[in-house]
Amino acid sequence: MINIQFYRDAEGYFKADTDVQYFLLGQYFETEVQGVIGVCTDLLETIQEIEIGDRTELEGIGNAYGLKITSKRVTIWNEFAETEQTLDIPLSDFKQALENCCIFLQTMS
Repeated sequence: MINIQFYRDAEGYFKADTDVQYFLLGQYFETEVQGVIGVCTDLLETIQEIEIGDRTELEGIGNAYGLKITSKRVTIWNEFAETEQTLDIPLSDFKQALENCCIFLQTMS
């Protein structure tokens, strides 16, 4: 399980702090999810479709980060970094982070 903490900073911006090896995950949440519960629920619905076999994968690029979800793994990369930055984690860890983010956002509304 990945340690990720969601919060709003002093200016009210959505933040996601992680251990250094999961820095891209935190950046993905801040830049792409941006504290929008609908983004979390859409991703969770896609994961459910992949888990039951209705879909094989999802791959796309958002504001600055790419995301690929398969039945076992999630890969996140920075589309604009001068040096390659990629994070590959188990699907279950990404799903848990999304669920935790939804819980945080529901308590904030």
